[in-house]
Amino acid sequence: MKSDQSTVVASHARRSASFLLFLLLTFSLRCYSAEVVFVSSPEESSAERTQVEIAADFYGLTVVHVTLDGRSATALTKSVERPGVLAVAIAANALNLIDQKTLVQAIEGRDGGSLALLILGVHPETDTTLLRSWSGGAAVACKRLEGPAPIAYRVNSLEGFTRQLSDLELPCTRVNPLYFLLSGNSRAQQIVNIRQAGHLFPMFIETSFHRLKVFLACRPPGRNTQDEPTLEHIADAFTQIAPVMMFMRYCAGEKGWHPVHHYANLTIDDPWLREPYGYLSYKDLLDEMEKHNFHSTVAFIPWNYDRSDSRVVSLFRAHPDRFSICIHGDNHDHKEFTDYHQKPLNTQTVALKQSLARMNRFQMLTGIPYDKVMVFPHSIAPEQTLGALKTYNYLATVNSSNVPMDRAEPALLPFALRPFTLSFADFPSIRRYSVEAPISNVVIAVNQFLENPLFLYGHQGFFSRGINAFDRLADQVNHVDPDTRWRSVGEIVRHLYLLKQRDDSGYDVFAISSNFCLENLSAKPSTFHIRKQESTQPAIKSLTVDGLHLPYRIYDGYMTFAISVPPDRTRCIAISYKNDLQLASTDISKRSVRVYFLRMASDFRDIILSRFPLGRAAVRFYSTYQLTPVKLLVCSSVLLLCCVVGGWRVSSAVCRTRRTRRIATST
Repeated sequence: MKSDQSTVVASHARRSASFLLFLLLTFSLRCYSAEVVFVSSPEESSAERTQVEIAADFYGLTVVHVTLDGRSATALTKSVERPGVLAVAIAANALNLIDQKTLVQAIEGRDGGSLALLILGVHPETDTTLLRSWSGGAAVACKRLEGPAPIAYRVNSLEGFTRQLSDLELPCTRVNPLYFLLSGNSRAQQIVNIRQAGHLFPMFIETSFHRLKVFLACRPPGRNTQDEPTLEHIADAFTQIAPVMMFMRYCAGEKGWHPVHHYANLTIDDPWLREPYGYLSYKDLLDEMEKHNFHSTVAFIPWNYDRSDSRVVSLFRAHPDRFSICIHGDNHDHKEFTDYHQKPLNTQTVALKQSLARMNRFQMLTGIPYDKVMVFPHSIAPEQTLGALKTYNYLATVNSSNVPMDRAEPALLPFALRPFTLSFADFPSIRRYSVEAPISNVVIAVNQFLENPLFLYGHQGFFSRGINAFDRLADQVNHVDPDTRWRSVGEIVRHLYLLKQRDDSGYDVFAISSNFCLENLSAKPSTFHIRKQESTQPAIKSLTVDGLHLPYRIYDGYMTFAISVPPDRTRCIAISYKNDLQLASTDISKRSVRVYFLRMASDFRDIILSRFPLGRAAVRFYSTYQLTPVKLLVCSSVLLLCCVVGGWRVSSAVCRTRRTRRIATST
């Protein structure tokens, strides 16, 4: 009896100790954000302010605003001397209000060490005497570039600063941009130049003043609000704010948001495990992946769960480092996850549950695991369907657009700077790029500079030019960033979090996925303070760390908790949501005759029809005009009728010719 009581007491003690530790860690989640001081004048400097705020928020830095009115010297000095400050940014129209000597002494004499200084928004009306003084005599004026439209912004190489952007040309579509006129003996480093008609004009430079490292950027030309976003809208967005983003990443370092690794993935939509599937030979693709270091995920249609070729199954099981599986719809009967007038939410929810049940059966039959990442057929679903994905514990959705079909595209900045968002149903929605259209160096380099994961995709027809069709792009990605890790979409999503170093040597973590693995790459134990965007819907069933339950709290739309990770170790966190899913009792049968014939038609299209020029033309027509099954049937019927009529007319003409010849011969 005493032994039982001792056990109960010990158990209560352990629980109490764990709870106290949780409280201590939770209350330590106070803001440890590093800071950047932004100095402006009472005059309008909203453009510069917006740039600084967007870049600071991207890297998780707090902006300390100092508005000068001629009597704020003390406030500026105190702001600069704050221990958490990493950088100082000054709007050019505030330079005349600053006591230069006092500010320089404050920056150079601070306990935390000197800071880098950015002067932004320089324009032709900026006082040239001040410009000379703050640039150490390097820049003598700011001028407007006249003449024909410039071709590009060229980024030069500055070690530790330009990184993946080195020697890159960014698009420049604005007329009359601004540039610096440099002195004849200037030693300024020209970071970004405007290239026009064979000449280079500096618009972003780095120089020194006393012992200060000073960066100066011209005011960027305004953007036409009528411009439509393009597939390369990340390049369009980044170009507008490139100098501030480069400066902020340089100053933030480990104290700014960054991923633990850089990732990339190629996803091939539609094929089932058949050798070959159209132009896709898995065996030959494996050779290319090993030669050129990339990973391929098959976006697998769950309807095909029981059709796999044993030889391909063995290949996937033997090479999980090169092949993986994620989910591509359910039946893939055109836009099966579309607007709710055509398919109500409850119908789509049933399909999501059936997808999981079918993929679970696929895993049992083949022994191949699958990632609970949804690639919607044809286009991303409405927002409430994303909420259903979350309810049924999918990890993310990856599509050519990360904005649900029933929601408006957010403003280009800052939305376009990251491919993933939690703006819709608090669920990870990720943007990917088609390899079947040209992908510019700019898209790859900008994504890698911003440390974004690269999701690329195509179909079996992409390999019609050869199984090596992706090699050049893989080589390009690996060249721009040799540390790129090619992984499955699931593994990338499980590492989809941002972290930054705290003053107490721990880390703040902003989690994107509900399942993620924290890696401690340091040589000592580290505490990770996790923050994840969460609402009360759907209800949370559990939070576990390596399978063990952990307490948490949700406040003001965020879940917060903290865990300790030993050196060079990984701990995996899983958030599970309450739902009614019963895999064993979920119907996975293939009862629909329409879906059966549609899937057979798709196989015929990909495996047989795509081998012939006329067949490929028909497939292109189908894809271009996004034909529904009904429209496809109508078009096929019309084509068949035309062929019958054409054949009849040819046959009639031949018969008439023969009759004419017989008559002529008989006479």
